Amino acid sequence: MLKMTDFVSLQKIMTMRKLFVSALMFVFLSVQYLSAQDLKPLLTKLSGVEIKDKPAVNGYTESYVLKIKMPIDHNDTTKGFFMQRVFITHRSLDAPTVLVTEGYSANHGMSPLYIEELTTLLNANQIVIEHRFFGQSIPEGTPWEYLNVKQAAADHHQIITMLKPFYTGKWVTTGASKGGSTCVYHRAFYPNDVEATVSYVAPFTIADEDPRCIEFLKKVSEDSIRTKIRTFQRAVLSHRSDMLNYIGIDMKNAEDSLIMSRDSVLDYMVLEYPFALFQYCGNTAAIPAPDAKPTTLYKHLKKIIAPTTYGFRDQKSTGAFFVQAYNEVGYYGYDTTGLGDLLSIKSGFVSNAILVPRDVPVHYNPEALNYVRNYIKTTADNIIFIYGEEDPWSATAAVTGDNNNVVFAMDEDNCHNVRIADMPEDMHKKIIASLEEWLSVDIK
Repeated sequence: MLKMTDFVSLQKIMTMRKLFVSALMFVFLSVQYLSAQDLKPLLTKLSGVEIKDKPAVNGYTESYVLKIKMPIDHNDTTKGFFMQRVFITHRSLDAPTVLVTEGYSANHGMSPLYIEELTTLLNANQIVIEHRFFGQSIPEGTPWEYLNVKQAAADHHQIITMLKPFYTGKWVTTGASKGGSTCVYHRAFYPNDVEATVSYVAPFTIADEDPRCIEFLKKVSEDSIRTKIRTFQRAVLSHRSDMLNYIGIDMKNAEDSLIMSRDSVLDYMVLEYPFALFQYCGNTAAIPAPDAKPTTLYKHLKKIIAPTTYGFRDQKSTGAFFVQAYNEVGYYGYDTTGLGDLLSIKSGFVSNAILVPRDVPVHYNPEALNYVRNYIKTTADNIIFIYGEEDPWSATAAVTGDNNNVVFAMDEDNCHNVRIADMPEDMHKKIIASLEEWLSVDIK
């Protein structure tokens, strides 16, 4: 017969055993959960995917560079395939996922420190997709007819379809500038792929060279500032011989050559200057006086728009953009008023179409952009459009019309660098509240 003291001791032993078993179960379940959060075992099961590790930092557990086999033509796979580069920064399988639709090369995705504002806000996974025909995502032979809005949107749809079974949290697409347009193009053609979209400083043009940009530059800032800019432009052109010499020196130092004559390059640099200055919040107080030394004038000019912009090396990385621009997504032109007498190009018409790579045919077709602009005004939902009022691209901002299912945010004191964090308090609160509602998250 057990004594009372023996019974108490037995109870203690049984309690300790239960606690020990519970602790073991907790450790086992924790290990199981952690292993279930690993991404690589899931990626290795995908067909047509090459995987390369890269460093994971700042609380992210895994990071990879993928090469995904993608149809050149999503409507006809007999046209062949190319490998599209994708970067994944992994936190957990049940966290929200931010997908960045890059509009150009995505070389910056190689950096383990590259994390978008939205990724941080949502404590999310991040996927960055390099745009087709840029960087390392170029089909063999560059069949330019497949560089278009619909084919790129289909790329994004296929990648989302491939990875969504792994990432079970809410999905949101984002991008800036051309990438900001690209994420909206994708939503227009695949509206149910993700729960929300945040589009930064995205142009939605109405022509191959949108006249609204020229009108913007005639009104932006103050009259005195615009006069100061025009005076500076004329001062630069008045020292043409010196400027051509400086351009030659810079191109030699860069070990690059120009795609057109030095005279033409100087004209383009001067005409591009106002757009580039306002696009990135240039300091108008730093514009030199017209009687400044030619070297001073040139140093300021090239700080805003460098001659290498018109070199073969730059065209190799950006030429695909101009193919898109003059076939479909549009760009902007120039106003030569007040400068024509000093320009070497005497036609009175200066077009950026010259930046389309040689021997690549272009024929502007606005059909896809018309569709997207109509989508924005009618059926688009859960999209946030963010702009800076000083940015010339804001002249081509999304026109939302009577669509109350999207948010339009304009910061009057900002430009092409604007982000959610820059917004005035009331608009900032609206953006955050919208994201919390659409994504069922609590943003701290």
